[in-house]
Amino acid sequence: MTIDPAIIGALLGLVIGVADYFVIGAVMERMARERPSERLGAKTALNVARISQLVLFPVLGWFVGQTFAA
Repeated sequence: MTIDPAIIGALLGLVIGVADYFVIGAVMERMARERPSERLGAKTALNVARISQLVLFPVLGWFVGQTFAA
């Protein structure tokens, strides 16, 4: 039984996306502690970025896995 390279790419993308989700979350917490009144829109932008990366990295990994296997 062989594992599809596209699935490997998607799983690697998911791992990177989850790690990035927590790193950006830590940045958001630190930003809120240091300057709570500044950059109110920045928190929303970072939250959108970290959620979208959870979706986009596995999808991109799926296509990159297929491309490198071909």
